[in-house]
Amino acid sequence: MKNKMNLLKDLQEIDQEISSIEATRQGYRDELNAFEADATRVQGMLDQLTDEVALLQQAEAELQQGLLKERDNVGRVEARLPEIQTQKEYVAVLKEIDIAKKANKDVEEQMLTKQQEVAVLEADLKEKQEELAAIREKSEARGAELAKSLEESEEILLKRTQTRESVAAELPVSLLRKYHTLFKRRGGLALALASNGACLGCHMQLPPQQYNKLLKIEEIQTCPHCNRILYVELEN
Repeated sequence: MKNKMNLLKDLQEIDQEISSIEATRQGYRDELNAFEADATRVQGMLDQLTDEVALLQQAEAELQQGLLKERDNVGRVEARLPEIQTQKEYVAVLKEIDIAKKANKDVEEQMLTKQQEVAVLEADLKEKQEELAAIREKSEARGAELAKSLEESEEILLKRTQTRESVAAELPVSLLRKYHTLFKRRGGLALALASNGACLGCHMQLPPQQYNKLLKIEEIQTCPHCNRILYVELEN
């Protein structure tokens, strides 16, 4: 019985170590995924900004064409002035010139607004490009470290898993099944030390008769409160 208990204690220690290694490895993977998520997020913003800049530049080009057209209109109307023979025609042409110049000014103002919007977006675009470059640089440096850590921890995990299988193979199937159930339900603590008449897993007092049986190490005992497998550490 003492040998079985020692095997269970060894198994729990190994399983706790394996759980810790797996949690650490998951942390490495989460960190790598976080870099990828950040890069994807910023890249998405970059793509959106690029599209917006392209649309504004297209609008600016169209306004530029409109501006040239309005300037041509002004020039064409002004060229008619020397040909005018009546005051009425002269007033009408001046009015037409005024309208054309106003339209010209409106287009210029629209162009200026578009240019300002483009400048703002291009500044944002540059900022996001720098942010993405920084993320990728950090990802490459840290990613290499994480990849190495994952490789090293995988070797350790493999060795500990092999050791675990050897230990588990020496335990009865029914006891091993009970241990597995408790390990999962009790957060990696299937076994609990009993000391001074209490279970240190749940800190509840044990029946005196049960505690006395524990000290003899004659059979597997479980805590009546938390159901953990109990063991004692006797002084040599």
